[in-house]
Amino acid sequence: MNLTLALLLASTAPASPSLPNLDFGTGRLTHWEGAGFTVGPADGPGASRGVSSRDGDKRGRTALLHRTFTVPANAIALHFLAAAVRPDGTAPGGALDVVLEAAKREMVPRYVSTSTGWRRNTELLPPLGGKERDYHWPVAAHAGRRVRIALLDEDARPGCHLRCSGFRFVTADDQNAREFVDHMRRLRAAHKLAPMARHDSKHFLAIGNVPAGQVEYRLHNCETIYALFFDHFRRRGFAVREPGEKMMVALFDTQAGFEAHAGQRLSSAITGLYHRGSNRLLVYDYGTNRDFAAQKKASDALVKRGRTDLERAHLVTLVGRHFDDRRNDVNISTVMHEVAHQLSFNGGLLNRQGDAPAWLVEGLACYCEPTINGSWQGLGEPNPMRARALAGPASGRGTFIPLRDLVRNDDWLRKATRADQVLLGYAQSWALFGMLMKERPRELKRYLEMIHARRA
Repeated sequence: MNLTLALLLASTAPASPSLPNLDFGTGRLTHWEGAGFTVGPADGPGASRGVSSRDGDKRGRTALLHRTFTVPANAIALHFLAAAVRPDGTAPGGALDVVLEAAKREMVPRYVSTSTGWRRNTELLPPLGGKERDYHWPVAAHAGRRVRIALLDEDARPGCHLRCSGFRFVTADDQNAREFVDHMRRLRAAHKLAPMARHDSKHFLAIGNVPAGQVEYRLHNCETIYALFFDHFRRRGFAVREPGEKMMVALFDTQAGFEAHAGQRLSSAITGLYHRGSNRLLVYDYGTNRDFAAQKKASDALVKRGRTDLERAHLVTLVGRHFDDRRNDVNISTVMHEVAHQLSFNGGLLNRQGDAPAWLVEGLACYCEPTINGSWQGLGEPNPMRARALAGPASGRGTFIPLRDLVRNDDWLRKATRADQVLLGYAQSWALFGMLMKERPRELKRYLEMIHARRA
């Protein structure tokens, strides 16, 4: 099965927002006003019906069709197909046009699809190969406001008329999903990855090549923290808001697939990423981690050295449980950590285009990730993994990163040459963020507000 088909079959995403009969799907002009247009089949992809002002006799005529409505809150564009039809050799005359009028008679700019992409368009074009052309208006700036569509045929000459399909809203989720699908299709082809499938939950869109049961479990993890994240910070006085679009998650069955999306070979200490540019969360099954697989292989070899069958069976159970717990623990804590990044950058705590210090970004995510034996503990709960990283320096084995160095710049992360240095920085960031949340939440809130607009 090809990727596109798999994605379509697996998708349970809700349809784009719609208004009754905006697409002329009823076969009537209910909710529309005006005269001179009739409903009939529409040319072009995805258009089952449309309207035409085709002249009914040799004299020719003019026509007008219009409708006023409120743009849905999550719409970013309004698409349609249309063509200005004139007999061959007929020069342009009266207007044949489709316009979107906002408040104070503002005309929303229109764009037409061309072979080189979307281009600003001021005059409705004739058919291309006998088909209507694809147009859209950007409407995100008008979400929640009243607008008016008008279809105009002011050319009374015989044979001059307007053809137009129904109108379809596109949401940020629609656009993100299309770009996500295209990217994963290219990635799969370029790196010969296993087939992908799409899965949707209430607030997340996942594409991956792991078994469906694993995808559902990861989405359950994502939805679990989503349900608690905003209330947790809101109750502590932070200004947060739920994202206006679904969060995207790429799930890979191997570390190699994860690295293919990241565009580089990465340390095995990196078990997931939140990519700010694409706003996607990337994770893979820790069971395929190179270091983890090597450790498991070495342990399996030791098990075989057991002196008796009973001892070997006991070791198989003990070692197997240890590695299963470790795999589950890392998989869940990684998802929770990366989703915390995604929610903090999309929910108002941090600015995706801003310059947020690494201690804050990672400390916040570590604050949200605590996991014990494969079970998530909740936001702000004790975090044994980070506490273990602090135990060495606390007992004299190694040294802490000076607090001034941790918060002054990101060199502790950028210039680190060993994984344990990075893990210590994460642990100290967790401890600092947790202390501030508990003892100085108002000051932490003011700090976040102060740096929100800061640029690198």
